Amino acid sequence: MNSGANSLYPLLRPDTVAVIGAAREPHKIGHQVVRNLIEGGFPKERIFPINPYAEHILGLKCYPSILDVPTKVDLSVIVVPARIVPKVLEECGKKGVKAVAIISSGFKEVGNVELEEKIVRIAKKYNMRLLGPNIVGVCDTIKSVNASFCQSLPLRGNIAFITQSGALGIALVGWTKMHNIGLSDLVSLGNMADVDQSDLIEFFGDDPETKVITLYIEGVKDGRKFFETCKRVTVKKPILAIKAGKAERTVRAIKSHTGSLAGSDSAYNAVFKQSGVIRVPTFPDLFDWAVALSISPKPLNNNIVILTNGGGAGVMATDAAEEYGISLLEMPKDLADRIRKYMPPFGSVLNPIDLTGMAGREWYRESLKELLRDSRVGGVIVLYCHTAITTPREIADAIIEAVRTVGYCKPVVVSLIGGEEVIDECERLISNKIPCYDSPEKAMAAMGAIIKYYSDREKILSRKYPRLNVDYEKAKGIIEKALKRGHKILSPREAAEIVEAYGIPVVSKKLAKSKEEAIRFAEEIGYPLVMEVDSPHILHKTDVGGIIVGVNSREEVGKAYDDIIRNVSEKAPEAHINGIIVRKMAEKGREVILGMHRDPIFGPVIMFGSGGILVELLKDVSFRVVPLSVEDAHEIIEETKAYKMLKGYRGEKEADIDCVIDAVLRLLKVVEDFSEIEDVDINPFFVYDKGKGGIAVDVKIILS
Repeated sequence: MNSGANSLYPLLRPDTVAVIGAAREPHKIGHQVVRNLIEGGFPKERIFPINPYAEHILGLKCYPSILDVPTKVDLSVIVVPARIVPKVLEECGKKGVKAVAIISSGFKEVGNVELEEKIVRIAKKYNMRLLGPNIVGVCDTIKSVNASFCQSLPLRGNIAFITQSGALGIALVGWTKMHNIGLSDLVSLGNMADVDQSDLIEFFGDDPETKVITLYIEGVKDGRKFFETCKRVTVKKPILAIKAGKAERTVRAIKSHTGSLAGSDSAYNAVFKQSGVIRVPTFPDLFDWAVALSISPKPLNNNIVILTNGGGAGVMATDAAEEYGISLLEMPKDLADRIRKYMPPFGSVLNPIDLTGMAGREWYRESLKELLRDSRVGGVIVLYCHTAITTPREIADAIIEAVRTVGYCKPVVVSLIGGEEVIDECERLISNKIPCYDSPEKAMAAMGAIIKYYSDREKILSRKYPRLNVDYEKAKGIIEKALKRGHKILSPREAAEIVEAYGIPVVSKKLAKSKEEAIRFAEEIGYPLVMEVDSPHILHKTDVGGIIVGVNSREEVGKAYDDIIRNVSEKAPEAHINGIIVRKMAEKGREVILGMHRDPIFGPVIMFGSGGILVELLKDVSFRVVPLSVEDAHEIIEETKAYKMLKGYRGEKEADIDCVIDAVLRLLKVVEDFSEIEDVDINPFFVYDKGKGGIAVDVKIILS
């Protein structure tokens, strides 16, 4: 099956459409699809209803079979009972149809997996792309294709919407029309038996008619394909996504800390961050931000200026700026002096700039022109509260005139606050490619989306991936031996040796097979000591009394040895004990955790956060999916509260953050090289003062 973006052109931009299962009865979907194609403006002579029991439907000639259509067919929309779909697919294949959209339900969504697999095999045999089954259909405004049972085509625009919810897609048509938002395409995915989000993202990424791609996601079929596709496309145009379903998936009985914390939503968050997809909290935000991104130029920098006629609106916008991570420009004196000419003496040239309620068309226009001309200003938020001495019309005129005079060199986002009069002016501003909203918070959120997109885009383009020297063969040998023995959990000594082979510093450990050997090792190493059980069946040693710290004499070594053996035998009687590890008690450092969990959809997910015994209680962690760049390693650390501790909290010296970054990247290399590794915990990892490194104290590795 041709899986390239071009293979979707007949599906989304067809020249000819057949409706298999076209019906005469108005209440049937097969009738509605034909009606929608006609009423949407698709040429009647290119619509071919297929129904062996009808001669005409809605004035169009019917054909008994797709094989009887006298011309080529790009797209077949299938609306027949599920059991008949394989037969009509075979006929489509013989006809040379290039794409099929299957509205019919009754497949995987009701447990009929075998039938769904059968239709996929047929589509592959004939090199047809298959959308669905169980979809609402396809709405394309570029070629006026309403091959769906949506009530009508959306308004024409440059935003593509890909949805896993058919009902949401239907509702969206009316909602976007009410808000005067245009779409290039609306595509319902259904069961994603063939065409999925990644295929459509690839298509719209190359589509000149689409400026922004929006998604409603419940789940993805191929996580790695989705991740790589998004990374390629976001450098060309923005992708915005609503991800539904934040609940953690059920976890296995045996889990690392990382596995317990790395729910699927954490993986999606990581994928979005690393691929440049902007995650959107609500449905209205999705299109508020999409409109702004579809018509706004790139910011000159991240320093934004707020221009307003009301102090309260300015304060609200300032609060929102902090929420969305927007930097407000400290006003340079020369720029402030130029703007002071367009306000009364009691106005403010601080940022927000308050022109006061006296501000009319000229003051708004000339102030905005000054801000647009100044290269230190990255973008402008213009706020207007409707007053008795001005009209929304004249303020909208002022904004349009300023942008036209100076040129649209940076984003200008507007909020007009008032009654019915401002609604028309907001729409007029949008039609002039100036995004406009009904509140300061919405305007600032849209500006935040613009800044975030271009900032993330630069990060993706500038990422660097490290080359590391490691001892692959040593680690491979340890894993192979463990698998031959049937061990799923590596012993602490084996786990430590693997990460040490990859350059992560670890506490030196000696394995004692007897009490006497433990005492001899203790005398060689020196006190204080830590003693812990070495067993492939015990993951969390504290839970079974398998670790004792602060051992300070020969007598204490002997007692600790006996206590650990007794504790483990009582609390984990099935566990095989290799011996007791004796190690020097590491110098206390700042505790962090490094970990990895292999997500079933996206593969290895790396975790960093505050370490120690309270890691699952504190949940101060951040995630990234593999591969990680050097920049990703910095970000995963900087997103946590642990970063403040490492930077030197309350007068403490800065810790060796470079050592932590190196350890994160080396852990990444371990899990990239060994797909057998399911989970890793390095907890605690002690971080010492800057330049003094760090050390892994306890390492856990679970094999798949």
